[in-house]
Amino acid sequence: MKMIVSVLNAEDAGMTIEKLNENNFFVTKLASSGGFLKKRNTTIMIGLEDEKVEQAVSIIKEYAGKRTSTVYSSPTMSDENMFPGTDMLIPVQMETGGCTIFILNVEDFKKL
Repeated sequence: MKMIVSVLNAEDAGMTIEKLNENNFFVTKLASSGGFLKKRNTTIMIGLEDEKVEQAVSIIKEYAGKRTSTVYSSPTMSDENMFPGTDMLIPVQMETGGCTIFILNVEDFKKL
């Protein structure tokens, strides 16, 4: 038996947990904070059989893993001087998401 403990961005938690539940994984969700700029995180715990670990990790990676997104940013102050009176937004590729996954061996498990 294994336990997965994963820390992921709070924005990714809802869909990740929903997909895990759809695939019959029971998830315990803990609110947490920390990391760069004290961003909101969610820690999830999943107890599961050894043979289901890869399936659960795959779901977590798909919905909470790192990905590239396009965000729109205002130009710097010096760039605005080149184009006065315009509200320019520049598309910028940015890496978002990401999670940390711990897979632990469980020696004993009791549900009381």
